Amino acid sequence: MSLTITPLSSALGAQIGGIDISQPLSIEHRDAIEQALLKHQVLFFRNQPVTPQQQARFAACFGDLHIHPIYPNVPEQPEVLILDTAETDVRDNAIWHTDVTFLPTPALGAVLSAKLLPEFGGDTLWASGIAAYEALSEPMKNLLLGLTATHDFTKSFPLERFGNTPRTSRAGKKPGARTRRCRTR
Repeated sequence: MSLTITPLSSALGAQIGGIDISQPLSIEHRDAIEQALLKHQVLFFRNQPVTPQQQARFAACFGDLHIHPIYPNVPEQPEVLILDTAETDVRDNAIWHTDVTFLPTPALGAVLSAKLLPEFGGDTLWASGIAAYEALSEPMKNLLLGLTATHDFTKSFPLERFGNTPRTSRAGKKPGARTRRCRTR
C-alpha cells in the first residue's frame, strides 16, 4: 500500500491516504507520518474506523500516551478519552485552546476519532501557532521570547466545577508547568 500525503492548505493540514491505521505501522510509514505531522501540523485519515485499542496503538507510535485526569475514558483503554458534548460541558472545548498544557512536557498532539457527528455544528477547528508566530514583527517576537507563564491544572479544571475525585486530586497537587510563552518542538 502506497502512502499518499495531500496538503489541504498553505498554512496547515494534510490528508493521508493509502494506509490502514487499524493495522500496525511499518517503520517507514511511521516516519513518513511523523514528518508529515511536523510539516503540516494537522493530519486527516478519512474513513478509518478504529477501536480504542487500535487508536491507542497508533498514537503510541509517536510518543507516550496520557491519561486525562478529568474526562471520562474508555475503561479497557484509559488513554483514550471520551468527549461527548451530551455528557461533557461544552465550555471546556468551545474556546481556542491547546490540550494539556499543564503537563511539564505537553503532548505532541492528539488522535481524534470522531464516532457520532451532528448534522451541523460540532466543528473542531485548528490554527497554526507557527504561522501566527512567523507573522509577528521581530520586536514582538523578541518580547515574547523572554516571557514565561504557568499553566496550572486547577485553573483549567477548577475542582469546584469538576469535583474532587482521586484523579483530580492527584492532578491538582502537581505544580503548574512554567514554560516559555513561545516554545517549539
